[in-house]
Amino acid sequence: MGYKDDLVKKRSGAYVLKHKTKEAREGDCIECGENKKNRMSGGIYRYRTEDMLLVREHMENHLRMHSKHKSIKPLWCKKCQSLLEYRIVLDTKKSYR
Repeated sequence: MGYKDDLVKKRSGAYVLKHKTKEAREGDCIECGENKKNRMSGGIYRYRTEDMLLVREHMENHLRMHSKHKSIKPLWCKKCQSLLEYRIVLDTKKSYR
């Protein structure tokens, strides 16, 4: 019977978190550190349809809620295409009334 948690038992009897094991680090991106194989890392990737739909939905909701933001642009890792951050441009005419 297995447990549904993020612990891995080592040979010495000690427990380690799953994302800190050697197997989890093998597929890490050199530039950003995301791991394509390990979905537990929370990575959002450009080439996955469901992730791209989440990104587009987030951008739309963000622009609707923040009227002073002119535009939003997702920045992707050049090597593995994972989401790094969003770049937001403020509308200065609306900010300084």
